[in-house]
Amino acid sequence: MRKRNKLSSYRIIGLFAVLLGLVACERPTPPLADGKEPAYDLTGYLQEQTARLQQEQPPVLKSVITKGQPTETAQMEEMDWEKELAIFQEVDLSRPALRDFYREERHTLPNGSTVSIFTKDAEAAAPVERLQLTVSPFQKLERLEAVVLEENLLFYSKRNISLTAEPGSGNLSGYRVEGVQKLIFGDSLRYRVDANL
Repeated sequence: MRKRNKLSSYRIIGLFAVLLGLVACERPTPPLADGKEPAYDLTGYLQEQTARLQQEQPPVLKSVITKGQPTETAQMEEMDWEKELAIFQEVDLSRPALRDFYREERHTLPNGSTVSIFTKDAEAAAPVERLQLTVSPFQKLERLEAVVLEENLLFYSKRNISLTAEPGSGNLSGYRVEGVQKLIFGDSLRYRVDANL
């Protein structure tokens, strides 16, 4: 029987239950706008990686840091990858309802990779503040970085998320979720979750 660090596992599960509860209210994904090409098929990439990781179940070293608590680290032998990667689905700007709210800058790196930076218009009511995608010349994702801000009368949440992929194959190699969340009648929770495959 495989053994896990129980304290870390329960702590990680608890934290992700809170985080995923916030993401669970998924918005429907409309089709791509006519005549508009997405910068990168992020949803397709995440679906492909989810299917691969669900099948392979590679060991993952995951650490969780919350304010005022020591870092807790566990090697996870089995994970629900659909839930793990759900947070990255919400930054896909190929949805026409979102894409029109963003200004895109694009430049090419010396190695031929393309960096696309999407910045939200100040008056737009969209959760993704900024998205940066680095894609290889062979259309393989190399890195994703995003800032997601959600705010209303009862709740505030800001998350900096990043995902890295192996050079060449584009397979997921790690990700980080770092943020703060606060309910109007509660204290702020600052946290960071790192996962490395």
